[in-house]
Amino acid sequence: MGTERKPWKISPGDPSRPGVTGKGNRYNFAVDTRTGESPELLFYRDGREEQRILLDETYRTGRRYAVMVEKPGLHQYEYRYRQGEITFTDPAARLVTGEPCFGEKAEGEVMTSAKVLRGYEVMPLAETIPYENMVIYKVHPRGYTMQKTSGVRAKGTFQGLAEKIPYWKELGITSLELMPSYDFEEYPSKTGEKDRYGYDKTIRYQEERLNYWGYTKGNYFAPKASYCKSNQPEKELKSFFSALHEAGIEYLMDFYFPVETDPQTVLEVLRFWRMEYRVDGFVLMGDGVWMELLARDAVLADVKLIGCGYDMGGIARKLGGKKRLAACHSGFQSVMRRFLRGDEDQVNGFLYYTRENPQDHGEVHYLANHDGFTLADMINYMACQDGFTLNDAVTYNYRHNEANHENNQDGSSYNYSWNCGVEGPTRKTSILELRRRQMRNAMLLLFLSQGTPLLYGGDELENSQMGNNNAYCQDNEIGWIDWKKGRSYSEFTGFVKDLIRFRKDHPILHMPQELRPTDYKSLGWPEISYHSERAWFADTESSSRQIGILYCGGYAKEMTGKEDVFIYVIYNMHWNEHKFALPDIPEGMRWYLAIDSSKKNSVCPKGKELLLEEKKSIYVKPRTILVLLGDARESGAKA
Repeated sequence: MGTERKPWKISPGDPSRPGVTGKGNRYNFAVDTRTGESPELLFYRDGREEQRILLDETYRTGRRYAVMVEKPGLHQYEYRYRQGEITFTDPAARLVTGEPCFGEKAEGEVMTSAKVLRGYEVMPLAETIPYENMVIYKVHPRGYTMQKTSGVRAKGTFQGLAEKIPYWKELGITSLELMPSYDFEEYPSKTGEKDRYGYDKTIRYQEERLNYWGYTKGNYFAPKASYCKSNQPEKELKSFFSALHEAGIEYLMDFYFPVETDPQTVLEVLRFWRMEYRVDGFVLMGDGVWMELLARDAVLADVKLIGCGYDMGGIARKLGGKKRLAACHSGFQSVMRRFLRGDEDQVNGFLYYTRENPQDHGEVHYLANHDGFTLADMINYMACQDGFTLNDAVTYNYRHNEANHENNQDGSSYNYSWNCGVEGPTRKTSILELRRRQMRNAMLLLFLSQGTPLLYGGDELENSQMGNNNAYCQDNEIGWIDWKKGRSYSEFTGFVKDLIRFRKDHPILHMPQELRPTDYKSLGWPEISYHSERAWFADTESSSRQIGILYCGGYAKEMTGKEDVFIYVIYNMHWNEHKFALPDIPEGMRWYLAIDSSKKNSVCPKGKELLLEEKKSIYVKPRTILVLLGDARESGAKA
C-alpha cells in the first residue's frame, strides 16, 4: 500500500446524504450497507490503491456509514468500497469510471470506480410551465444524434443534443424528456451473481443483449459517462441543461426503480437531481416508486412528477394544492389509433380523450413512444415507448422484431396500426399519399386534444424503426433517428411545426381544466359541443366513424386578452365522403378553412385562412380532418 507525505485526516461524517459531498480538501463519504459487516473505503490514484479506511461502529448510523476525509488533492482520487469478499462501486457515486464505450462488451469483469468531484456551480431554478401549455419532446440521449446525417459534431452525446436546441426552438416544443441518462448497466447480468453495485442480479436472459434504452436499476446519482463527449460528465450535462433553460425549454428525466429499491433511495435520488441539476420534472416507472411519499416531500414541492402506471389522480385529490402531478399511460394511444384506422365503436372513447384534462392533475398523451412503433411504422405502425414510431404505425400491421433474435415473440402484438394496404415499404403513389395523410391525421388527433401532448422525437421526421416495436437492444440504424429522411420530406416537419404553433395560438385548445358542454358564461354557446352530419346532433353509434367538435373561443382569452375565435374540427375517419352541416355562429362571423389534412400543404398561414362560400354545410373527404375558424374578419381568399 502506498504512503503519502501529508496525513489523511479522518473523523465521523454526516449520514444524512449518501455519496460524496464537500469541497476544498474536506469531503463526506456516506454509504448504505446490507449486512452488519463493517465496510472499507478504498482510495486509488493512477490505478493503484493508496489508502484504506475501515469504517467501524464509530462511523455507523443505522445501516449507513459516514466518514469525513480531509486530504489535499482528494478530487484527483477514485474510490471503491469493500465489504467482506465483495468490492463494489458507490451506488450514490456522481461519476463512474472504468466502463467501456457504450455498447462495447467487456472481455472479463468490469472493475468500475467512483470519482471524487470538486463540484460545479448550482444553476438557478427555471420558471414552471403549466401542463396545459407544455409540448413534450422525448429523445434517446444517444440515438437521437448518432446517425451521420444528424448534422452535429458530437454525435450520441449531451453536447450533440445541445447542438439541436435551435431546431427544437423552431419546432416549438416547451419541454425535453430524456430517456434514462443516469449510469446503468448496459448488459444485464444473470441471476445468482452480484452486479457492480454489490446487489444480487435479478434478471435472467437467455442471451445477454445490449440494454440500449436503459430502463433498469443503476447508479442513479451519476450521469451516463458514455453519453458525454468530454471526460467531465457532470459539467457537460449541466452545460446542456443550462443551455436548455436559456432557450426557455424545461427538461424532464426518466427514472426506473425496480421493486427492490428502497423508497428512501428514490427520494434521495430525486432530491439530488433537483438540487444539483435543477431538473424540472421526473417521469417515473417501476414498482419501487412510492409516489405519495415523493408528492409529499418539501424539497420536491415545485417539481413535476409524471407517473407511468400509478394512480396520480387519487394522490392529487388527496393532497390538493397546485397541479404538479401527471399521469402517462397508453389509454389515449390505443383509442386514438383505433379511431384513426376507422374501427367501429370508437367515437365515444375518442370524445373522452379529446377533452380529458382533470383540474387536479395533468394527463400526458402520446400516439408513439420508445417501446412501440414509430408514427411512420404505425401507419407503416402510432408511437411512444410502447410500440411503433408514428411512421411505422401507418406502414405495418404487424411487428417485425426479427433483429432482436427472439423469434419475433417480443414486443406488443396489439399495435392498432394499419399499413394502408401494403405491409412495409412500397413505391405505390396512392399508398404513400394515404400514409402521409394518416400521419397528418394522427398529429391532429394529438395536438387538437386537451391535456399535454408528447411528441416522440423523430416522428416529425417520418422516422421509421422498420417495423420493430421493441427496439430495446438496437443501438444501430433501427434505434437511431434518420435525419436524411426528414430532410427529404420536410413538408411533414413543417406541418408539425405549424400545428404546434396553431395549438399555442388558440388557448381554447389547451385549457387548464376540462371543457364543459354547457353555456356556463351565458355566451349563447356551450364551451364545447358535438355535431355530426346534422348540426347539434352527435352520432355516437357503433357504426359512426365521423364526428364534429365545436369550441367556443369566448371561454378562453389569448395572451393579449382578446377572446379566442370559434373552432370547428370535423373528423372523418370513414373511407367514404360525408357532408357535415355547419353550426350557427354569431351574426357577422363567417367560417374560414384553417387546416385540411387531405392536402399536402395542410395548414393555412395565420391570417390567410380560406373563406368558405357555403355557410350551411361542407363536404369532408374520406380519412380527412378539417379545422374551421369562425371569425368576424372582413375578407379572405375563397376556399
